[in-house]
Formats: sequence, structure tokens, C-alpha cells
Amino acid sequence: MPLIALKNLNVGENFLSLDFLPQHLYEITGPNGCGKSYLARVLCGKVFNKDNVTRNLSLTEISYTDFTADGSVFQYASSYYQERYQSGARVESIKVIDFLKLQQADPETADFAQRILPSKLLNQEMIELSSGETRKVLIAKTLLKPALVYILDNPFTGLDAQSASELSDFLRHFHTSRGCCLVVLTVKPHFESAEDVLRIDLQPFASRSGSTVGATLPDFSAPVANFERVFDIRNAQIRAGEKVLLSDVNWCIRKGEKWLLQGPNGSGKTTLTSLMYADNPNAYAQDLVVFDKKRGSGESIWQIKARIGFVSPEIQNFWPQSAKVIEVIRSGLSGTQVLVRRIQPAEQEHIEALLLALGLSPFRELNLGQLSAGEKKLVMIARALAHNPPVLILDEPFQGLDEEKIGLVQRLFTQLAGPERTLLQIAHEESEILACIESRATIANGYLV
Repeated sequence: MPLIALKNLNVGENFLSLDFLPQHLYEITGPNGCGKSYLARVLCGKVFNKDNVTRNLSLTEISYTDFTADGSVFQYASSYYQERYQSGARVESIKVIDFLKLQQADPETADFAQRILPSKLLNQEMIELSSGETRKVLIAKTLLKPALVYILDNPFTGLDAQSASELSDFLRHFHTSRGCCLVVLTVKPHFESAEDVLRIDLQPFASRSGSTVGATLPDFSAPVANFERVFDIRNAQIRAGEKVLLSDVNWCIRKGEKWLLQGPNGSGKTTLTSLMYADNPNAYAQDLVVFDKKRGSGESIWQIKARIGFVSPEIQNFWPQSAKVIEVIRSGLSGTQVLVRRIQPAEQEHIEALLLALGLSPFRELNLGQLSAGEKKLVMIARALAHNPPVLILDEPFQGLDEEKIGLVQRLFTQLAGPERTLLQIAHEESEILACIESRATIANGYLV
């Protein structure tokens, strides 16, 4: 008897009739906007559908997370993006060990959790984790719950290559040893074919497609930059709370240079870039020059942000999901979540060109919460480019995008990367590294090489 049975369930352009059986692993793949997350919410009962779904188990026997929030304990929306760097300003923050309730867990459960997570993570605060570390913690929370069906929506997104490979192996072991039904939804396949692995490929939802692949991109020439050193840090020690991430950091990025920054999850990449983008108050304790001026010499954070277009793996999760797409993009003109002045005709023309270039025109009046994870990423890319900045900091800009969207965004960034534009990219996948990259910096064993 199937645990969950679907009969002609409409998911995007697909009508699914499928039995979810014990001791099977289901890998459901498809491009952005094809309905993967909708399907996950139907399976776990968050979307009610009695006509096309039959469950032979209770909803409490299904464990699910979408890796953007956990309403019971931790929510991105209850925090703000820069809070992770401002420990003194936090009124309350939960540690990983308490989030997973391991203090009350039996020894076998605690041991199981540490097979998924590095033990060093357990006493860190949730808000301080990198996007990859946060994803690992939420996977652990999902798998620690006793259940018959486990549903993981895009669990590999944001993990470095080694972590992704280890997770794939662990999930195979978990589903075999537990005899459970495991449903994994991904943009691309991660599991090798086997008798107990069933792969379902979903087709894109045509009416949501705004793709402009092959279209001529508008001219986004960089403004003339009146600075020489974008970022120059000397003999620095980079911390996250009490934890030392990097020692003896010396790095200078000059106008027009194109850099790649690499390193494993939690190595300090995002914390280092937070000093550049004026999100981290620890910048004032460093020997640091940004845009030719030493930090603390009178410049405001808004003067710094006005020159930088910033994309991060999870910044879209801190936005109200009721915010309209066009308003989110326009907010990039101010560097805040709200644009409180009248938009100028030239600015509106530039934003319209971005909507067209990124295939977002059909979504302009939708709420952010109505979009898929990949579509939200495109919105945040458009927001980062709204003010046509001379510097781009692209922290995993392709995370969660399908191959078509990656190609589209790569073309856009390549066009943007003229001689006046400075660019820093963080990437795990070699295939995602922009062709314009000229120099590499790598974090290894607590040092920047």
C-alpha cells in the first residue's frame, strides 16, 4: 500500500499519477518554476487537495522543510540580514544545539545528528551560520524527526562539492537503513540510478516562463569610477562571534579587477565580503580601506553601498513575502528594503530593461512569495543591478537557478564586466565561474591564499 498516492495532480505543465512507497527514494527534478516546491507542499499537507491526493498515514508522520524558514523556532523574517555580524545588538538568538533540541535527545539521536553536522556547529548561533551551514542544520532537523516520509526541497543548493557528495551518500544510507520513503526535489540529478531510486522529471510551467535567452541584452555600461582601491585590508583577523575564521588577511582589489573567491562552507567567505559591503561593524577594528578611504574616516555605510551591487545566497529570505516584485527591485536604488522617493524616468527605464533581460516582466506585480526559489534569485539580481553600480559582489549568484537561467545570467554579468566595472564572485561549481574572472583567492585552513 502506498504511503501517499497522487492521481492526475496538476503540477505546472504536468499531471502526476504516482505512488510513494516505503523503502524508496524519489528524486524529482525540473527547472525553476516547474512546480517542485508546490508538489512538496501538497505532499506534506501544507496545500490541501483531497481530490488528487490520498494519504495512508497521518500528517505528523511526514517530515518536511523548504530550507527558507522554520516557523516553530527560527525565522529569517524575524531577523535582519546584518544581524549575524552584530552580536551585541541581538536580544535573543538560538544556538544550533537548542534549535535541534539535542540537550533533551537520547544518545543515539545526538550521535545521529553529529553524523550530519560537524560538532563545531552545535554551539554556534543560528543567525551566525553561513547559508551552507544553515542548510545542513535544517536537513538535520528534518531527518531527526521520527517519520515515515521525509521531503527535502533543494537540499543540495549552496553546498560545496564535497558537502554535496557527502550528503548524497548519507541520504542513500539514511533511506536504506531507516526503510523510509525519501523524496528529494532538485534542479538537477544528484543520485545514481538504482532499483530503489525513481527519478521524475517535471516540465516547466509555460505560462510562468519569462526567459529571454537569445535576446539582445540592453547596454548596461558601468559609470566612470573615481577611485583606485576598491578594497584593501592588511594583517586582519576575521571573526564570527568568538570564533576566528581567518588570520593574517592581506588582500587588495583594485578598480576594474575581476576576482573569484572560493572555500568550503563556513570558511569565512561571506564574513569577509561583509567587510567590503559595510554590513559588518568589525570593519572599524581592521586596517581596512574601502573606495580609497580608511573605514571610520567619516564615510557612511550608504555611501559605500551606493557603489556596490550585492547578491547573496539567502538575502531574499529576509524580505516580506508579501512585497511586490517591482517594489523589491526598485528598493535597490536606495540600498534599503523601501524606496521612499519618487523614481526618476531614467531609473525606471533601466529597471524595465533589467526586467526584460532577466525574464521577470511577467512577474512584476506578483508578490515575492508567489515565486519559486530560482525566480526570487533573479529578482534579487535585478535589485542588485538597479542602480547600475561600478562594483559587483556576487556571492553564489547562480544558487538555485536551472541551466537555462544560469546561462542567461552569465551572459548578463559578462556584458556588465567591462573595464570600469570591478567584480568579485564567490562560487563552488567550476562550471559557474564567469569567463571574465582574472584572479583567484582561496580560503584554506583559516588563511586566504
